[in-house]
Amino acid sequence: MSDDTEPAAGERVPAVTVGLFGPRRLVKTMAEVGQEVAERSAHGVRFLTGGYDDQSEAEERYLRLRDRIDSAVFPGPWAFDLATTGHWLTVPSTHLPLTGAALYAALLRASLTIKDVDLSRVSIDSLSLADVTEAYGEIGLDTAQVYDVPYDGPESVDGFAAFHRDKRERQHTTVALTTILSVERELRADGVPVLRIAPTRSSVRDALETAVLLGQGTRMGAHQLAMIAVQVIPSGAESGDYWQQELALSTHQKLLSEARQVGASVTRRSDTLFLVTTTHGALVRLTEQFTVAPFLSALTAQLGVPVAVGAGTGQTARAAEANALMAVEESVDAGGKVAVYLDGGSDRLDLEPGPATADAAPVESAPLDQRALEIVTSIASAMSATPGRQLVVDVESVAAIMQVTQRTGRRMLKELVEAGLAWPLPPARSTGGGRPRQQFRLLTEKLD
Repeated sequence: MSDDTEPAAGERVPAVTVGLFGPRRLVKTMAEVGQEVAERSAHGVRFLTGGYDDQSEAEERYLRLRDRIDSAVFPGPWAFDLATTGHWLTVPSTHLPLTGAALYAALLRASLTIKDVDLSRVSIDSLSLADVTEAYGEIGLDTAQVYDVPYDGPESVDGFAAFHRDKRERQHTTVALTTILSVERELRADGVPVLRIAPTRSSVRDALETAVLLGQGTRMGAHQLAMIAVQVIPSGAESGDYWQQELALSTHQKLLSEARQVGASVTRRSDTLFLVTTTHGALVRLTEQFTVAPFLSALTAQLGVPVAVGAGTGQTARAAEANALMAVEESVDAGGKVAVYLDGGSDRLDLEPGPATADAAPVESAPLDQRALEIVTSIASAMSATPGRQLVVDVESVAAIMQVTQRTGRRMLKELVEAGLAWPLPPARSTGGGRPRQQFRLLTEKLD
């Protein structure tokens, strides 16, 4: 790690204590991963556990430790929201992610441990339909008989058990997947095959590292913790579809790559909003002494869509986050042309985009760009797109438009993807059986 991420000379990073809260078995895993994080840390890190058997005990476990911790990790968004709305949360906190790898792991455990399970006939709570559809698309399973009820605030959890029970009684499903311990216990008592979606050790590690950074900001006082909010600015036509999910994944991956260079941590808040937790020293380095917008040029060049960036610092982690979120809103209003920095006081700066690095150079500079540009222009012209609507094609439609064989059409689509002029979408569900078609979204906005 570069020395630029360290505090100023003579200023020592204080030891940090992180509280780990959740069901006892999960907290045990969190503590094991925490030991690995502590051993790798260059500064003092300690983890205190607040495991419980029932969610009703969560507040009492937290209050026991609140005066001894600098940050906290909760088992999921439900527990985190209960702490927030219950007004007993006193330190900067985060929660474990329950999508992606956690869902894959639950599906694998179901296939190995439940007799006659059919993974295409499942009920799932807490996860969004987009997350479930994306995961099933990745492993090639149909979602026609997969039933999902998303988490929509603490009150939505009350209906999870009834939802799973109803699908089982109607013989629509062979297994229920839940993120909630009490729901798992209730369903198991009713004889419903059920497994709990639990975070992987890798996602636990990421959350603990984020909590350590939050705790360091708390301990080091004024302006030692910095937050950077990154907001993707898609068009209305792209919001909520497969393209949006793929864009979110790509943004997260690219941000992780950029953030690791300064020891920062990245949290995905939504499909379009990401928070980077770092130190004031790292922010100084990223902005070249507050003269250049962090991440803006690299992400815009790599993603091909507008990106807004807001940076914030403050007396506390919560203040830094609030300033970053206000700053990114101002950057959105400016169309992502500049990043905005706020410190909650008198400092407000507009940070201009810096030159794109070699790694972030847009793919249009590749040798195949001119040919790819001609191909996508011909396809777009033939399809007569309505302004504001996205163009989606597959091998068959490209072959027909370009009057070539399907093999050549497939090669053309590959060229467009490599040139950054097309984006592969998750396979569309096939109503007649067989292998689903692979579709591609043409990035016609790059033609402007």
